[in-house]
Amino acid sequence: MCVGQAGPSEIVQGGSRVAEQLKEGDAPVSKPLSKLVLASYAAPATPLALVGLPMAVYLPAIYADSDGFGLALGMVGIILTLSRFTDVITDPIIGFLSDRLKSPWGRRKPFILIGTPIYAAGIWLLFVPPITFSQVSWMGFEFNSGYPYLFCMVALTYLGSTIKDLPYLAWGAELSRNYNERTLVTSWREGFAVAGSLISAFTPALILFAGYTKPTDAVYFLSVAMCIVMPIVVLNALMVVPEYPVPIAKKKIPLKDSLKLVMANEPYVMLVIIFVFSTVGSAMTNSLSFFFVKHLLLAGDLYGLYLAPYFVSQIVAIPLWFALSRRIGKHRATMVAIGWYAFWSCFIPLVAIAPAAWFTAFGIPEMLAFLPDQQHQAVVDRFDGMDTGKFLFFVLIMCLKGSAIGALAALPAAMAADVVDVDTATTGEQRAGAYFSIWSMTRKASYAIGITVGTGAAVFFGFDSLADPMNTTNTSDSLLMLACLYSIIPALFKFVAMPLLWKYPLTEARLAEIQLEISQAQSGSSSSNGAVSEP
Repeated sequence: MCVGQAGPSEIVQGGSRVAEQLKEGDAPVSKPLSKLVLASYAAPATPLALVGLPMAVYLPAIYADSDGFGLALGMVGIILTLSRFTDVITDPIIGFLSDRLKSPWGRRKPFILIGTPIYAAGIWLLFVPPITFSQVSWMGFEFNSGYPYLFCMVALTYLGSTIKDLPYLAWGAELSRNYNERTLVTSWREGFAVAGSLISAFTPALILFAGYTKPTDAVYFLSVAMCIVMPIVVLNALMVVPEYPVPIAKKKIPLKDSLKLVMANEPYVMLVIIFVFSTVGSAMTNSLSFFFVKHLLLAGDLYGLYLAPYFVSQIVAIPLWFALSRRIGKHRATMVAIGWYAFWSCFIPLVAIAPAAWFTAFGIPEMLAFLPDQQHQAVVDRFDGMDTGKFLFFVLIMCLKGSAIGALAALPAAMAADVVDVDTATTGEQRAGAYFSIWSMTRKASYAIGITVGTGAAVFFGFDSLADPMNTTNTSDSLLMLACLYSIIPALFKFVAMPLLWKYPLTEARLAEIQLEISQAQSGSSSSNGAVSEP
């Protein structure tokens, strides 16, 4: 088969002839990536996660909480959604350009170098605004200046994210052609990201003892840390991690035709649909997480203590999911992860609505009753008014649920790297940038939709994020719906992926066949180009 002669669907479904030729050791192989290269490539995910968690979880709380900037939760959700749609323009352009850039540094590295300071500036201005928000009038309309400021700073942050993240993801997809090593690359990246998230999760709890209790305090320290660490690890990655040569077709495909070919790639379209619904669910959970802990568990000050073990469970579970994916395939392992995630999600509303008296014996003061009287009294005073027994059960369930998050992040990303080979077999080009631009664009858009759905539905059912949780004006029905919007409904969104994953066609064996076809076609092309014509 010649590269470029068959469509993506034919490439995926075909291969019977190649399968007969394919024996152990015949598939294209390359030198395994060293741990230094894997760690250097994955390290930039840590500072990203330092502020990624605040972007996902704290941003609605900071701008729509009484201890933050006090804006309306529903409007904040709409603003975040609108700002995301700027990526509809920027993502395809950056992906297209990064696939075609020619420089001594390669195609991906210059974009990462340019995008990093833009992203850092956006994060700093977003979480540490240099102005005080107030009511303003413009063209007869009166509104809080925080709304347009939020839109502009989020858009700037996403622009920097697009410029650096799309080439970064494409770079990772091109580091290896091995089915399982690609999962290893994304697992390392996910591991470093979870480590950053863990630091981010512990920070609010640690600075609490220094008298910093507001969400704005936590994101200030995290933003400072990101601005210090990110330049170091990014520069190290640019110097240590190679960018390998990729196949270059003689005839370039225009942007419009390029996007058409991407959307004709059936496994990729299936992955996008899976990822969209999964991301909507994740966005609903993340945007309502702080409000759930503060208003239903009455433990807003303990929020950091919940996040920390939640992300520890992700780190511990990643190697287990990686091992499972090697045995049953990435798509089947993702199905197991969705089922595990959904099962434990069902218990969260039950813990929220159960009487606090059921959990009294498991409260933090009761569990620490062995302490000396003076120290124990300090614990009692510190946690006075908090349902810490219920909080303990909540943390346990969230750890069990959270153990699936690493799989739901790493495995689909590794599968997305695999489908680029289907495109290479069709076009003769390595166009990971185009694929990850659409991947990123749909992720950002679906995340924005999830925020709007989650926050908007909570407001629709009567939830007030500015209410005092200890003397709340929220009704029991509005709090129950908040619990469902936080847990059960997001799990249902993820279940949409099940039938698509069940019939997902790109297995490890089929990918090896496609890669052999690519190698044979490239070898034939090289021989043809190098041959001397006889007179």
